[in-house]
Amino acid sequence: MMIEIEIETHDKELGFEMAGVGGSLTSGTIVEIPGGLKVKYDGALMRKAFGLPEVLQFIVDASTNVELGLLAAWLYDKVKSRKTTIVINRRVVSRITQDGILQVLEEEIKTDE
Repeated sequence: MMIEIEIETHDKELGFEMAGVGGSLTSGTIVEIPGGLKVKYDGALMRKAFGLPEVLQFIVDASTNVELGLLAAWLYDKVKSRKTTIVINRRVVSRITQDGILQVLEEEIKTDE
C-alpha cells in the first residue's frame, strides 16, 4: 500500500527543509527519516493564481513494516511551527498534532486492509 501525503503551504522553504539535497529540490528524491523509513518526494504543485499555497507531494511505501508513530512524529516536527494543511490519501488531517497525524495514518492503513 502506498500512502500519499500532500502538504499545502505558503512557506517556500518547507520543501527544501523536508527533501532538499545540496541546495536543490528534485522530484524522486528519497528522504530517510528516523527508524529507517523512506519517504519519496514526488514533486510540488505550483498554482498560478495569487495567494494559493503550493502543494508538496510525498509517497510512503507502507507495504513494508512501517512505524507510523515515527512517520507522524517526523511530519509534525517539520510542520509544527508553520501554517499548513496535511492531506493523507485525500483525507484532511483536522488536528495538526503528532497524535492527529498518527490517527489519520492508522485509520488509512486499516481502511486499506
